[in-house]
Amino acid sequence: MAKEIYRGELESLIEHGALLVDVRETPEHGTDDALPGHTHLPLSRIAELRSRLTTPRPVVFYCRSGLLSFQAAEIAGTWTDQPMYYLAGGLLSYTDA
Repeated sequence: MAKEIYRGELESLIEHGALLVDVRETPEHGTDDALPGHTHLPLSRIAELRSRLTTPRPVVFYCRSGLLSFQAAEIAGTWTDQPMYYLAGGLLSYTDA
């Protein structure tokens, strides 16, 4: 099951080696607000992530508002026991904090 996290938790997970995945579709991803160190994998191609989950580590999904990242975390959580997280409120809440 996916877990909702907030900015402080996100930063801690990244410091401890979490995989950060931006699931926004390509046109929206082209904006300047992407988080450093992320992997871009649109939700429409989320199945491609399955083969990349070979190293046990938390995976954190994010998008603009949180809806796509929640969906991605729920989908990916069915493939593995690795912890799956999504950024509450997406980039909107992250940049406003």
